[in-house]
Amino acid sequence: MDFESLKQSSSNFDAITKALETKLSPEDQSNKNKYQDDRLWKPELDKTGNGYAVIRFLPASNGEEMPWQRVWSHAFQDKGGWYIENSLTTLNHKDPVSEENTRLWNTGVDSDKEIARKRKRKLSYYANIFVVSDPKHPENEGQVKLFKFGKKIFDKITEAMQPAFEDEKPINPFDFWKGANFKLKIRKVDGYWNYDKSEFEGISQLKESDGTSKRYGRNSTL
Repeated sequence: MDFESLKQSSSNFDAITKALETKLSPEDQSNKNKYQDDRLWKPELDKTGNGYAVIRFLPASNGEEMPWQRVWSHAFQDKGGWYIENSLTTLNHKDPVSEENTRLWNTGVDSDKEIARKRKRKLSYYANIFVVSDPKHPENEGQVKLFKFGKKIFDKITEAMQPAFEDEKPINPFDFWKGANFKLKIRKVDGYWNYDKSEFEGISQLKESDGTSKRYGRNSTL
């Protein structure tokens, strides 16, 4: 899909807002990627340990209802080495690791529960983004990339769509015309990347810059 075609589409705000209400397990643990995916865009920290970029979340691709995808995964080390795989529960199928975790937890034995904790699945989100500004790698600017993110950033999206206060108007971050750029601000806190200061800018239209239409769609990935 080229830039002009995608501008004519828009995510169904009611549908994606309803999707936010889907209840999922709050399981969380660190995950390691098994393979390097060139489609993925990832911000880079500077020498001070901070990172900054401006991105725009894009509408759902053709044939997709939601502009994001949820993926459960496992990443843990056992006697046989590392197990790093996506969980079948992503597809609403039974997963042998999850079933074994449930069995271990239900024994009530502390050592079994500790094993289950280490093997817990992690939830990640994937969405197409337009890279507005990438100071560390300006060659990415104006390109569409696949962005993997976690609960903290998804909470920021949720708050934008479902604001907590009456004087705040909901926005659809995935809308070309009434959406908003997202300022990704990263700090190192206790050795981990922290996104607390990240925020949406005011509502604005995503504009087509020189050459953008030629690049747009070439890297569309979700």
